[in-house]
Amino acid sequence: MPFKGWIMLILSASLVTGCASESDKKKDTHENHQQHESNKAKTENQPEKQTYTDSSQASDDTNLTEINKEVEDQDGVITLKKYAKVNKQLQSDSIALTIDEVKVLHYAPSVDLIDFFHGYTKQDEFPYVRVNVKIANKGKESVHFNPVANIKTDQGETVTWKEDFYLEELNGEIKPGEEKMGSLGFILNKTNIENLKTITITSSEVVDDQEKSISDPITLTVDL
Repeated sequence: MPFKGWIMLILSASLVTGCASESDKKKDTHENHQQHESNKAKTENQPEKQTYTDSSQASDDTNLTEINKEVEDQDGVITLKKYAKVNKQLQSDSIALTIDEVKVLHYAPSVDLIDFFHGYTKQDEFPYVRVNVKIANKGKESVHFNPVANIKTDQGETVTWKEDFYLEELNGEIKPGEEKMGSLGFILNKTNIENLKTITITSSEVVDDQEKSISDPITLTVDL
């Protein structure tokens, strides 16, 4: 074959190879894009798992469920004394209130937190109750609600919402379809927690925008 013929054959082969390579590249890019969009859709369709968060005022007890086990961190030392996995939903008008967990803990806060807690107790170490709750407004109007207006121990001590030191702003207005999730913490100054058997949790009334009561408080007694 003449030299010119060989050149034409080589150029033709290169052109075919180049076209095939470009075609494969476009195919790979298209498939990668489809895979990315598919993964993105799966991620977006998966609901975010909700968890109760660590308080900035207390040691992290979120994974503490075994009695007399303790956790120590930069905020101090905390020991679980009583635990109830309640997971009970109660209804008051449009409000669905779930009492999820109740923990009674003994807490020795770090030195830098003691002054904060002296606004709630004279003790440098103390027991407290943590109540984990979920709230949902299933109605069509905004209402006002407090998930824990007070707690009362079986030894007669009552602590009100004003003494909650978790400060997660769960009280107040809740809009139609809105959900809230969080914790409240109440220091016990007059209760012997070793002998504690029950705690009674009482919510507020459900109140409309005109401050008119539209339902009675919810009450639940939790065995410990």
